Amino acid sequence: MPAGTVLREWQLEQVLGVGGFGIVYRGKGVYFGETVAIKEYFPSAISDRLDGTTVAPTDSSSEEIYELGRRKFLEEAKLLWNLSRPERHPNIVSVRSLFEIHGTAYMVMDFESGVSLSEMLHEGRTFDEKSLLAIIKPIAEGLDRAHRAGVLHRDIKPANILITKGERPVLIDFGSARFESGQATNTKVTFYTPPYAAIEQYVKTFPQGAWTDIYALGVVLYQCVTGEKPPEVLERLHGGLGQSLSSRQWPGYSQAFTRAVDAAMAIRPLERPQSIPDWLKLFESDGETRQDEPTRIGTLASAAPVTLAAAQPATDAAAKPVPVAAKASSQAPQKKPSGKARLRPALIGSLAAVVAVAAVLFLLMPRHRPGTELLPASVPSHAAAGDSRADLGKSLDELIAAATQIGRKQSEISDLTNAKEKILALAAQEKSGPAGSGQPVDDMARDTAKTEIAILGRATRRMWRDLGTVPDAKSSPDTTNAIVKLKSAKTDLDARLAADLTTMDAAASIEAARQTLLGFGLFQDAAGAAAPLYVSARRKEFAALYGSVQSASDQVVALAAVPKPWFLAPQARKQAYQLRQDNAAQAKALIVQLGALPAATTTDLKQLNAAMAQALAAQTTLSSLYAASNSAKP
Repeated sequence: MPAGTVLREWQLEQVLGVGGFGIVYRGKGVYFGETVAIKEYFPSAISDRLDGTTVAPTDSSSEEIYELGRRKFLEEAKLLWNLSRPERHPNIVSVRSLFEIHGTAYMVMDFESGVSLSEMLHEGRTFDEKSLLAIIKPIAEGLDRAHRAGVLHRDIKPANILITKGERPVLIDFGSARFESGQATNTKVTFYTPPYAAIEQYVKTFPQGAWTDIYALGVVLYQCVTGEKPPEVLERLHGGLGQSLSSRQWPGYSQAFTRAVDAAMAIRPLERPQSIPDWLKLFESDGETRQDEPTRIGTLASAAPVTLAAAQPATDAAAKPVPVAAKASSQAPQKKPSGKARLRPALIGSLAAVVAVAAVLFLLMPRHRPGTELLPASVPSHAAAGDSRADLGKSLDELIAAATQIGRKQSEISDLTNAKEKILALAAQEKSGPAGSGQPVDDMARDTAKTEIAILGRATRRMWRDLGTVPDAKSSPDTTNAIVKLKSAKTDLDARLAADLTTMDAAASIEAARQTLLGFGLFQDAAGAAAPLYVSARRKEFAALYGSVQSASDQVVALAAVPKPWFLAPQARKQAYQLRQDNAAQAKALIVQLGALPAATTTDLKQLNAAMAQALAAQTTLSSLYAASNSAKP
């Protein structure tokens, strides 16, 4: 409905989202001016808007499922209302009121301002275990409250997890909760979203329960860790389970975390945790640490047990952030240190002094600005020959300088700086202690390099996807060989992204990450140089598609150019005539929307790709509208 429409005491301002079962608007109270979200029951596959406001099923075959959905919509509002009693759960969307009008129903909810988890993933946001648990654990606890009330969500996915400006995660859209398994029989309507749907949502004879929502939460976590969606459950069933998350090491994540995700994603329902509390217990550490924390410390003679956190001087703690490992240990239950964890106070004091001196030297030394020359992918490091501990600090400085040079975010630069301090501190400890293999230093440096390369890999895939198909040489001549250079930079970068760090020492793995950073920078530059060609080609594609959509719209409008039935005409004829008029109006609106897109002027490939996607969706919609209008005989 258009902005400005008044529904009872609420005025609609804009559309926030459109789904298979409804439309969500932002609204404002007529009397007090409060902002709310208003959800309208509008199952688009089986209903139409007849006169601009009234919603009705498209035909007699859709009436049963339409009425079922409307009743369940009312039940959804009531159950969400009950879940907020005696007080609302901060991580579940809260309902204010409910009313029926215009043949449908409206649910008024608290307006939650923020960004969805799906948007964060699309923008390339990366997570670690702490940040993911800060999102998923509150959501899971709110979901457990719903489960204990007998309510399943059934459609958990990143788009339905909203992160407010106050960093509070909120689970929204309990729309699929209102349908019991097998209750709806209309094949036009689906009640799940692959790949987040568990196998019992495909097979009506399988019972659904808390384990069904747990599967979806596991898939969401898998996507956040890997940056990729897993295959949907039927593909996993027939094609094999594939590689589990815990079978690989993921920097920043403990084995307990990855095993908990695997448990949630078990194909068979009985093999999953059966309740949210049971699942959350699996995340509790069982003694092992995250892959990016230096905890493997050799046994040292000790006069008295002193933990690393306790040895930090007060002045040093106030001057710099507490390391991640120290933060974690301060919040975990205190355990008696083992023999391997006991350190001399003097050694700890020396370690703190080394870290402080290294930080001062880093601030005083001139920043190294590496050139854009890349080593061959098969030559990982200038420090590969011999003992590279002396070059480790230099390699880390060069890595940070390369990240700065290519324009990485300040938060990512800070992460690298923190990793540098931890690696150098561990190296200093290795040097001060008894002779050993130096394995903890190498492992931590490799984990840092792997994390950096994984981030670059996701960014590369996203940029390559945004570029799309290669422009046709005839329509977009490449006079400067920009596309050739882009392909060459991509090939070189792919080789560096695939580097095997397994046998590299600390400095060599850090150098491999630096070379990958520089390769990514060259790829960015090449993409920028080739972008005008892609933009020009995409504009031509959009113009051609827009012409096709315009033609389809004209055909739908032409079908509406029929005489209006007189008032004694059969009701079926009147409905058919009205259907053609409504479809024509919708076709015209689609063209107006496409015409307002900045496709003809923008140089942003993301905007062009979004315009292309909108035009393709409009083309599909118009095809359906034409079929419906053509079959309606006024």
